[in-house]
Amino acid sequence: MVTVLAVVALAAAGCGDSDDDADGSSSTSSSNATEVGNEQFTPIVGAVEFAPVPFEGSDGKVHLVYELSVTNFTSGSTKIEGLKILDEGSGRAVGELTGDALNSRVQPAGSRDGTDVLAAGEAATIFLHVTLDKDATVPDKLIHEVSVNAEAAPPGQNRITERLGEVDVDDRTLPVLSAPLRGERYIAADGCCDAVRHTRAILPVDGQTYVAQRYAIDYEQADDQFKIFTGDPKDPKNYEIFGKEVYAVADGTVVGTKNDLPEQEPGTFPSGISLQDADGNYVVLDIGNGFYVNYAHMQPGSVKPKVGDKVTKGDVIGLVGNTGNSVAPHLHLHVMNGPSPLASQGLPAVYDKFAVTAQVASTADFDASEGTGIPLKLVPGLTPSDHEDEMILDQNLVTFTD
Repeated sequence: MVTVLAVVALAAAGCGDSDDDADGSSSTSSSNATEVGNEQFTPIVGAVEFAPVPFEGSDGKVHLVYELSVTNFTSGSTKIEGLKILDEGSGRAVGELTGDALNSRVQPAGSRDGTDVLAAGEAATIFLHVTLDKDATVPDKLIHEVSVNAEAAPPGQNRITERLGEVDVDDRTLPVLSAPLRGERYIAADGCCDAVRHTRAILPVDGQTYVAQRYAIDYEQADDQFKIFTGDPKDPKNYEIFGKEVYAVADGTVVGTKNDLPEQEPGTFPSGISLQDADGNYVVLDIGNGFYVNYAHMQPGSVKPKVGDKVTKGDVIGLVGNTGNSVAPHLHLHVMNGPSPLASQGLPAVYDKFAVTAQVASTADFDASEGTGIPLKLVPGLTPSDHEDEMILDQNLVTFTD
C-alpha cells in the first residue's frame, strides 16, 4: 500500500499526461531529457554492466553479445512486451525482440527459465545478441527501447515505451589465437552465440555477477564415422578426444594451474564438486593486454607448466581429460579479462586459421550423440571452408592444422 501510494503521489507531482487507450492504459514514450518537468515514470530500470565487444564469426558476420540487467521497480507485475536495440547515433534499430524470442532471453535472477513478466521488485537479465553484416558500420553506442505494461503505474501510464541501458561499444583489439588442438572433426560444442550453457552462465561470485564463459567452447571430437565415442560410455578412454595434446594458443605466462584431480566417470555430472574444482585440472595463461585463457578438465598429472612459467605458442601444456564438473571428456576453453576462471568477464577472441568441414544440426543432436554414441546429425550440403581471424561458432566441426 505504501509503494502504491508513493506511485500515485509521483503521478500527481508532474508526470506527463497522455490520452488513454480503450483499455484504460496509455502509450507514452520516455526520453532521456533531464529538464525539470520532463521526468518520466519508468517501471523498468536497467543497465549494461559489461560492454559488448564486436568480433567476426565463422559465419562471416559481425557479432555483439552482452547482457542487459533490468529490475521491475514497482509494487506490481510488469510485462515486457518488446525490446529494440538502437544505434544511439543514427537511431536505427540493429535488433528487435518480441513474443517467444523475447521471452526466451529474459532470465530472472536465480532462474534458468525464460519469462516476459517480472514480479514486483524482481530482477532479471536479458541476453542480447546483435548480428551485423561484415561491411556494416558497428555502432559506437547502443541504447535499448523497452515497451512495458506495468500493473502498478500512475494513472494513464500503464503502457509506456522507455529507453535505458545506454552503453559504449568496446571496440578493443582482440587476440588472435593459434589452434589449441591438432586434427580433424573437433566439435565446437556450446559455443557462441546463443548456446545457453555457457553464454548464459551467470555466476554470483565475491559479491557481484560475472559471465566468464560468455564465449567459451567445449571441444569434443568425432571419429571418421562421426561418433564421439565407441564402446563402453563410462570409460573415458573410449572417447575420440581423450588424451589428445593441448597446445598453448599464444605466448604467455602461467598464472594458475591444478593437476591432481581424478578422472570422473563419463555419463553424468559428478556430485559434490566445489566451485574451485569445477574446472578440474586446468591452466590459466596470461597472454597480455588484459586477456587470459582458461583451459579446463585435463588429465591428472598431465599439466606441464607451473605458475610463473613462460610458455610459447604451440607448446604442449596438457592432455584432454574428464576432470572436474564434466559429463564427457572434452577441452573447455575460454578467454577472459582476469586470472580467475570464475570471477572474470568473458572476452571474445579469434583463431588465426581453421577449416569448417561440417555443422552439427543442433545442440539436441550433439547431446544425443554424446549421450548415446549415435553418429552426429549434420547439416546437409555444407561446403567446407577455410577461415582466418574469426571466432569458431557453436556446433562448427573444425579441422586444426599446424
